[in-house]
Amino acid sequence: MRQRSIKKQLWLNQNEDKILKVKASKAGLSEAEFLRSIIKGYRIKEQPNEIILKFMRQLYGIANNINQIARDTNSFGMVRPEDYEYIKEEISNFILNFEKEIYTRKR
Repeated sequence: MRQRSIKKQLWLNQNEDKILKVKASKAGLSEAEFLRSIIKGYRIKEQPNEIILKFMRQLYGIANNINQIARDTNSFGMVRPEDYEYIKEEISNFILNFEKEIYTRKR
């Protein structure tokens, strides 16, 4: 049986229809689910694009490596110089690449 039994009809002009399609698509929702979410008062956010997802995966990898270094540091009671350099280089490179990618996309 259908979950929603009340049908509502809505009239939009071409511009409103285009806006609805774009916003629903960016949110990763159907137009109906997008409208229902707005009615419920949800804050609708765009889904991260492929570039952001790529950087998120890189950041998760860096965080995992830092966690392993922290575990070793707790075992040995000291940070190895090469671990410190790795962390410094990885984070610096990540930030530089992220800024470069984001700023070149905005222009």
